[in-house]
Amino acid sequence: MRLGRILFVSSIFVLMLFAVSCSKKEKLEVNTGLAARVGNSKITMRQLEKRYDELLPSQKAEYEGDYGKAKLLDQMIDEELVYQEALKKHLDKDEDVREKIKDAEKKILMGEFYRKEVVHKIKIPEDEIVNYYKNHKDEFMTKTLLRAQHIFTTDSLKAVEWKKRLSKGENFTRLATKESEDKVAALASGSLGYFNPDGYIKSVGISKTFGEAVEKLKVGQISDIIHWEKGYLIVKRNEKKPGMLKPLSEVRKQIKEKLRSRKASAAYKAELEKLRKEYKPQNFVREKIINSTRTPEELWQMAQMEDDPNKKIEFYLKLASIYPDHKYAPEALFMVGFIYSEDIKDIVQARRVFDRLIERYPDAEITKSARWMIKNMNKPHPKFDSFEQMKKSMSKENK
Repeated sequence: MRLGRILFVSSIFVLMLFAVSCSKKEKLEVNTGLAARVGNSKITMRQLEKRYDELLPSQKAEYEGDYGKAKLLDQMIDEELVYQEALKKHLDKDEDVREKIKDAEKKILMGEFYRKEVVHKIKIPEDEIVNYYKNHKDEFMTKTLLRAQHIFTTDSLKAVEWKKRLSKGENFTRLATKESEDKVAALASGSLGYFNPDGYIKSVGISKTFGEAVEKLKVGQISDIIHWEKGYLIVKRNEKKPGMLKPLSEVRKQIKEKLRSRKASAAYKAELEKLRKEYKPQNFVREKIINSTRTPEELWQMAQMEDDPNKKIEFYLKLASIYPDHKYAPEALFMVGFIYSEDIKDIVQARRVFDRLIERYPDAEITKSARWMIKNMNKPHPKFDSFEQMKKSMSKENK
């Protein structure tokens, strides 16, 4: 009997320990940020918050607060359910699916490389930010805001009657509240709130006719009858907040990102050039095109159509090499030097090509341009995006 009591007490003690253990385990899961469990997988609060942060601003309103987060978590649970079932059915082993996964992985890694190894490494000096701010102040002006009341009707005769009563001194707010056919605005004494005359206006929408009419009014002035797209209005302008220049501190980050974005394309091209030298890739299709016999016209056209400066040079050099007596040959050599100077920024190589052009074709018209480039390419000048742009600069200097 005594042994039975001992066993009973021991059992109760074990159950208590188990209960405490479970309680601690549940508390531990909450404390470590567990948001949901789907089979053997977990969704953490950190993952939930990250998903919320990645939503578009217009979507976030739907998932605000605890209820909204729970709704968003339900969607993540649904995704995890489908994902686990797809694995269960071995869809990840399918050859086409594996190819798609590989392509997706490649795009993600390329995006991360561009972001971390190119964009984030671009440094924007403070003086560039300040200069951009000084030279682009129009970009950072807040819009003019007006505040007004209106009385609305679809009946022109009623609008005429209201205008007469207002001219005799009747209170605008009282009339708007009692008789305006815009019942929503009437509840607020006909108020349209603050609005930009060129933008969306509460109860009105976007109306050039309305916006221009209100903009002409002085503060406190009541308009004539405005006939617009939806009916007839009489407006009283209450206030004007003129546009103001946002302080640099408020727009510094915006300017910095804009300047970084502008420099990213050039930085990416430079990174690709470095990688090409390191990995030495071969484009066998391109090599076949280059090695096949082409007319000078075809080679010239192919060079014109290329975006890669190095590929342009290949076609121009091939033209000058195979057809040295053709009329395009001196122009092709000039374009090689021009690309080295303006696109690749290799002044030494550009000078060598221009010297070769002058030596080989001393009487060619393009030789004048080559001599001008030799004289000027070491001087500070805006980048010439085309041969035509360079010729304009050359013509101005000769005048």
